[in-house]
Amino acid sequence: MADHIIHISNGKLASDTPFDHVETIVEAAVVKKNIVIHMHGGLVSEAAGRAIAEKLTSVYVDAGAYPIFPVWEAGLLEVLKNNMRELAGEAFFRVVLKRVLRIVGRKISQDDNTRAANSLPEIDFSAEESQLDAALDEVARGVEEAGQVRDAETLDPGTTQITSIEETALESELSSDFILQSTVESVSEGLRERSDIERDNAARSANPVIASTKTLMDPESAEKLIDRPEGALQARGFISMAKVITAIISIAKRVIERWLKGRFHGFHATTVEEILREFYLANIGGVFWSQMKKDTKDSFGSDPQVYGGTALLTLLNDKIGSANDVKITLIGHSTGAVFIAHLLEKAQEIRPSGFDFNIIMLAPASTCQLTTKAFHDFQNQIAGLRIFTMLDEKETADWLVPVLYPHSLLYFVSGVAEFEPDAPLVGLNRFYDRQKYPASKFPDVESFRQLIDNTQNGVVWSVSTGQTDGLNCEAIHHGDFDDEPTTQKSMKHIIANGF
Repeated sequence: MADHIIHISNGKLASDTPFDHVETIVEAAVVKKNIVIHMHGGLVSEAAGRAIAEKLTSVYVDAGAYPIFPVWEAGLLEVLKNNMRELAGEAFFRVVLKRVLRIVGRKISQDDNTRAANSLPEIDFSAEESQLDAALDEVARGVEEAGQVRDAETLDPGTTQITSIEETALESELSSDFILQSTVESVSEGLRERSDIERDNAARSANPVIASTKTLMDPESAEKLIDRPEGALQARGFISMAKVITAIISIAKRVIERWLKGRFHGFHATTVEEILREFYLANIGGVFWSQMKKDTKDSFGSDPQVYGGTALLTLLNDKIGSANDVKITLIGHSTGAVFIAHLLEKAQEIRPSGFDFNIIMLAPASTCQLTTKAFHDFQNQIAGLRIFTMLDEKETADWLVPVLYPHSLLYFVSGVAEFEPDAPLVGLNRFYDRQKYPASKFPDVESFRQLIDNTQNGVVWSVSTGQTDGLNCEAIHHGDFDDEPTTQKSMKHIIANGF
């Protein structure tokens, strides 16, 4: 496998893949005249990346190509899932989740009379909460098939935002909530010394930096909730009950706002997303995702002797020379689509005349903004494009973590890890709906949709069978796309014959 893998660490060539080894790989590939460069997803570990390369080598060789696999070090999918399972057992998260679900549940249950009176109906949620607690207990214990809870709700079209009168009433109710108060006090008692947090931040790895021993809440989020004696900046302080109450109501309002604006991912999923964004962003997705995207961009630094992506493109340009008889197919799975966007930019710098890449993206996790810009600015690098991804009904059924997050990894990235909730991703079917995402409000999304409109068979929506060669896919989970037989057959056809 060493003849096919370019090992990259933090954007740079790893010690086991010096520049002259990359040169050997590229020389062998160019002789073959048909090259596949496969970029795996950014959440997998180095070992998993190597396993993907070993599994796919024979697939690409059978298609008549020489495969090259940039393998970068990440391994964050298991970290993400493990942290979320830990979250399932956390008292503070559970209390906040149930309080937000109660508020939103009461608000969407209003009729015209209670709405006009600024009154939230009294509803007994004890049965639903007992079911939720039991399911979360199973998740915390590592049960893979934990009981599911409801997600999508058909909301009353008359639903409105929480009013100031209703907000005042909720503040009064939550102030006398003994369970919430005792949970907040427990988090306060577990607050860590500022110096210990600063030390952990300086040595940050994949392990979360926590504000309190009682929660996975990240220090930056906790800081917004902490009161300290005036002038005592290094004091641990205490979590303010009033600030927690304000945050809970704000989360509920954002959930409702997303429904009103059509940016809703379902009742349960949207609530979890907004709680994570409020309290846990650094430790559950946000920082990790940003680092992965940075690593892909860093692979295309200025020095080809140092940076893995630049080394590959520089050597391809040198070995191909003026010949135009070498076919190159770029395949990017999940975050691999982000890698492709940065690769196109560097390719334009190295070979302005164009490499004429055929591009296949599998469940791409890149934003419409990033991909549209790359495909527009560097279109002379692109000979053809096809995306394989899931219809929304499959995407929403692909549970990332049972109970805790009931949709796919792409939904999680869109709802939690990216720059805004419901961030438009190239691989999510929902953003191809012009009625829900009109061009006037979503120009980057519309630009990408127009690109697809002008590309013959630009997207294959799974499940798709019985079509002509190269247009079939039966993947129903985010991780399936690079090893699902029907999709592999389509990729092999494209590699051998083009689009």
